[in-house]
Amino acid sequence: MTVDQDAADGSSARRQGMREGWYPCPSGQPQLRYWTGSSWTEQVRPDLVSWVHGDRLLDVPGVFAFGRSGEADAGGRPGPLPAHLWRRARLALILLVPIYLGLLLPLGFALSWIGLPAVPQLTVLVAVVACGIYGRWHVILRWLYLRYRPEPPQPAAVPKPRPDLWADLRAAGFMDAAQRLDEEVATGELTDVDYVRVARVVQQTVRRNGPQELAPIATAIQEKGGGAFLHPSGQRDLPMPRLVQHDLVTGQARLGVAAETDRNPATHQREWFALDTEVLRTSMLVVGPPGAGKTRSFARPIIELLGLQTLVGLASVVVIDPTGSAFDARQLPDFFDVDIDPNVPAGPKSWGFDLFGGANGPEEAADRLAGAVLPPDSAVRDPAVDSAARNTLYSIIAGFTERNGRYPRLRELIDDVLAHSPVPLLNERLRLLDRPQLIDLFDGRTRKFSMREIDRPLRVRIALPEGSSPQAARILARLAIAQFVQVVAAPEANREVFKGLVVDEAGRFVDEYVVQGLQRARAANAGIVLLTQSLAQFPEHLRSAVFTATGCKAVFAGVEPADARYFAEYWGTAWSAETTVTTGSATTNTSGHTSSPGSPGRFGRGEKSVVQTLSGSTATQYSRSVATRAVERYVWSPSDIINEVPVGHALISLATPDGIRTPPVLVNLRA
Repeated sequence: MTVDQDAADGSSARRQGMREGWYPCPSGQPQLRYWTGSSWTEQVRPDLVSWVHGDRLLDVPGVFAFGRSGEADAGGRPGPLPAHLWRRARLALILLVPIYLGLLLPLGFALSWIGLPAVPQLTVLVAVVACGIYGRWHVILRWLYLRYRPEPPQPAAVPKPRPDLWADLRAAGFMDAAQRLDEEVATGELTDVDYVRVARVVQQTVRRNGPQELAPIATAIQEKGGGAFLHPSGQRDLPMPRLVQHDLVTGQARLGVAAETDRNPATHQREWFALDTEVLRTSMLVVGPPGAGKTRSFARPIIELLGLQTLVGLASVVVIDPTGSAFDARQLPDFFDVDIDPNVPAGPKSWGFDLFGGANGPEEAADRLAGAVLPPDSAVRDPAVDSAARNTLYSIIAGFTERNGRYPRLRELIDDVLAHSPVPLLNERLRLLDRPQLIDLFDGRTRKFSMREIDRPLRVRIALPEGSSPQAARILARLAIAQFVQVVAAPEANREVFKGLVVDEAGRFVDEYVVQGLQRARAANAGIVLLTQSLAQFPEHLRSAVFTATGCKAVFAGVEPADARYFAEYWGTAWSAETTVTTGSATTNTSGHTSSPGSPGRFGRGEKSVVQTLSGSTATQYSRSVATRAVERYVWSPSDIINEVPVGHALISLATPDGIRTPPVLVNLRA
């Protein structure tokens, strides 16, 4: 849209007295554009009706479903053929003439021996059939026909009838509620978040209780329209522009586009690559060096995805922010419902953290706190000391709870441990929490977050004081992660709400309990995303377990060789055709002496020039042989992962809870 058009449309809108909001784009595009009350902005979003009724094809994990049609895919042009088919076809074509010449005399002799005339055309037919079968020429010819066939004339497209968005309300007789929503759709006030949230409440009520129970639902809709059943934050969309495209009908976030390379599976080539909560249930490991784009290309889209799912009532998300700046208010303004930041002074809006949140009793509370306070490898290095520390912590917490009817505060716990604990390791580690900002975080703030609250849709950020207290920051992170696993695995947990945990720089915060949580997450409708610079940051005895317990994997360019070997071994090998071409030459002089390169003869390499000088003329014969064999090679070798993954790309493989896995896909995250 040009400036003149924009001005003309703006003046027309002013004359009509349009209020601020979303309206059909004056350019005529099938989208909505935001009107400030005096001018059009560059903010656009899809038309809701077109989006709801748009084509979707959910067939392969990792492929963005919106905009794909099964009919279009069936009638479209085929993708590129694998390179080994082309090599095989060319080799068969090269062998056609030698095979024909080799069959000409034997076949003619055989025909004459049985009394039939020699027919050269029969020799040609036999040679062509043999080479065609070996070279898969029928596959090549069919592909060429489908790829380059002329397009038949297309009949005029018949518009598909659009189903009623609010059929359940109208079928139950609540016409006014449906009309209120239709009006908001027409004016652009209803967002995709509003549609999914309201439609979900209506459909769940009909499915569980029947349409006769829709009366209070319809009343709320008639009063508030798309603002009914809002999340407690009151937000009807994300408070900042979305970094990637989302489709809330399928719950997918589009990360990038699969590169057009023969190494990508044909199901993904040139398709938009996407993640959803279904694949995140198997948890995800993301490995990449600093500056590779893990935070922007993975963590941020996943946080957006879970944030949108929270607003529609389907998910909750906890984000561990080690630096305190990757996901703060400057990056995600007004995004989190609970923002726990020990680096920020206490105030009326500050949140504290419950030291024993999620524990069902003193034993469980002591075990989780001990797992966070003690070093991750203490049980491996010195099991006796580790066990003594856990037993001591349990006896102190249990005794305090029995005397006072509540769990101890952090200050009280530190004093009791230092006074009664015979385990120096426990005393030393607990002293790390004796910092004013942590005492204030656990004891001093009026509003405290308990991890059990993620059973309802909630967005939580936990910043770490790594700059001032790195060891204490690691204890806080391990405590929060352990509590998340504890809540997720609890029998009374709300399985209808997906619970996501995103941990940046995760290698420093993982222990055995977290590894067990990775294995339990998929059955509990939860998922953990671990982002790390290198697998070497994980404790050595847990490295392999973390790698195998995460179903989804992503690796960026520039990883270390040891990390590349892990991924190469995980993705395995595949059989491929290897063609070897051998060339050679032999020189023959008039006396009949023959010499060839690599065989200097009795007198060494000087013999050739002497013979040529005495005899005069020479003749050189050249030979060439072609051999094809099947070899087993890495799908992506360590060298390929290190050197052939471009900047801004990542190799990603996905898994679903029912066991479906995708091969590694090279994805351009900057598309």
